[in-house]
Amino acid sequence: MRGKRASRETIENGLNRFLEDDLHLVLGFEKGDQGVALRVFKGKVEGLTLLNPVFSLNSALYLRRLFAKGTRIILLLRPCEIRAYVELQKLSQIEREDIIAVSMDCFGAVSSKSQTEDIPSDAEQLRQYLENLTDARLACTTCREKRGVVGDAGLRMGADGGLWAFAYTERGEGFVSLLEGEVEEAADEMLIGGTPDGKTEPFRTDMAAFGRDFSKCILCKNCKAMCPVCYCIDCVFNGDDYLPKGDALLNKVFRGGSTDLPQGKELFHLIRMFHVSQTCVGCGACEEACPQGIPLTRYFKGVSERLQSLFSYVSGRSLDEAVPYVTFLEDELKDAED
Repeated sequence: MRGKRASRETIENGLNRFLEDDLHLVLGFEKGDQGVALRVFKGKVEGLTLLNPVFSLNSALYLRRLFAKGTRIILLLRPCEIRAYVELQKLSQIEREDIIAVSMDCFGAVSSKSQTEDIPSDAEQLRQYLENLTDARLACTTCREKRGVVGDAGLRMGADGGLWAFAYTERGEGFVSLLEGEVEEAADEMLIGGTPDGKTEPFRTDMAAFGRDFSKCILCKNCKAMCPVCYCIDCVFNGDDYLPKGDALLNKVFRGGSTDLPQGKELFHLIRMFHVSQTCVGCGACEEACPQGIPLTRYFKGVSERLQSLFSYVSGRSLDEAVPYVTFLEDELKDAED
């Protein structure tokens, strides 16, 4: 594959040329005294880092309902974040014409709830550190795509540690053209190699295990708020039909008898699983946001990947691949196995 050799300096220089236009922005990661943070750059890029070793949220959360005509934005994010952007674009939640989506090779990340001090910043040291981590995030250890191969362009690490920039779409060619250097044939081997073909072990559970795991739920709904692909403005859980309170709760008790509180928490999670099952990218942002330590990734990622496999679909894999539930194919599930 052909691409350009790159470095953090050449990438910063290219982005700064892009930011000379007042209506241009860059969304990426900045390394400062307090660690790595998500930042919107305007005017100039400083302190850019291509590796964020701590996961706190999926940055695509900030892209929902983005229709800023005239504004151009370059995204420099993890593959799971770019995949969430792809799904939101396919569901008409983002105006694609305004965005150049660039995915970066990712070794995984440490949970923001874990000890985040003394994490190495060198790429090779970080890779070894995460591989030897005993409490690694389930979302990262079971990630379907850690390579920067999704979106319009990708920043990938060669086996020698050098950076390469590749264009996957015409819009991505615009990003690569910002970088100094000539396009050349890249090395075949990259530091992060190929990933599984999307097939995963069938997810198994039962209602008894489900009940135990979700018994701690306090219905804070943080998982819904922080899910990048749970975007409905008029959410059914904003009313009293599913999660009653006040008079609605009392009326339900009088009609149905004694009930546990919070009432309806199992239904909340089951409906959410159904809602995001075909667009979930398995980033684990829901579990990161849960104050009760519920293993949400295991359920949401497990259920969604099992369902997606029925349709031979990988969420966020391609901008041209339609979400199954918005398409119709006759007899598309006739050969499906449970």
